[in-house]
Amino acid sequence: MNLIDIHTHLNFPQFAEDREEVIKRAREVGVRMINVGTDLATSREVVALAEKCPSEMWATVGIHPTDIGDISWDELEHLAQNKKVVAIGECGLDYFHVKDVAERQQQAEVFEKQIDMAQRVGKPLMIHCRDAYDDLLAVLKNFPQVTGNVHFFAGDWPTAKKFLALGFTLSFTGAITFASNYDEVIKNLPLESLLIETDCPFVAPVPHRGQRNEPSYVVEVAKRVALLKGISLEEVARVTTATARLRFGLDLL
Repeated sequence: MNLIDIHTHLNFPQFAEDREEVIKRAREVGVRMINVGTDLATSREVVALAEKCPSEMWATVGIHPTDIGDISWDELEHLAQNKKVVAIGECGLDYFHVKDVAERQQQAEVFEKQIDMAQRVGKPLMIHCRDAYDDLLAVLKNFPQVTGNVHFFAGDWPTAKKFLALGFTLSFTGAITFASNYDEVIKNLPLESLLIETDCPFVAPVPHRGQRNEPSYVVEVAKRVALLKGISLEEVARVTTATARLRFGLDLL
């Protein structure tokens, strides 16, 4: 059985001491992964790491809405053209951490610049959105040619349907193993529009809750999806892997 963890942060310092062992554990259980940049420095890191793991890892490059600083757009776009880069992001809007109106406007401007970049390089978006779904949807409606994935989706079913109408997939983390407020969306969402992730090192699923998360644990997310949908784990693995391949143009060797 093969799985794809579509949102990881293996370059983060929490993995500094045993990164190779973590990657090995993922490999041993058939998990491949997309490592996600959050600013220019981490975007460089995830590309370098993906290049060292050609058969099991890809990268995204982008500016997280709470990590806006001095941005070299030319360098970011240069990184985006690397063949190991499969999406732009994580990018989007975060109103949970940012309350200031001017800072929220800056988030929107940086988000739109990354949408423009995604169009130029022909790659999908890896979206981060927290407490800002309506405003983010309003932005996306101005860019009908762009699609992508909404990572760590935590909205309701009516909101999910709006993203589906724009051609986006939605991904879910280990939070679904211990919080029931995701159940309705997962039960209603077409399996072909659903992806799985860990967002490691954060949000470890049951039975690893409270520990550092890692890609090998994504199987627990897949198990919960299977349970909620009343289908086999193997079917979840097959369909989510195929969807990830199509969404991100993955070359599965």
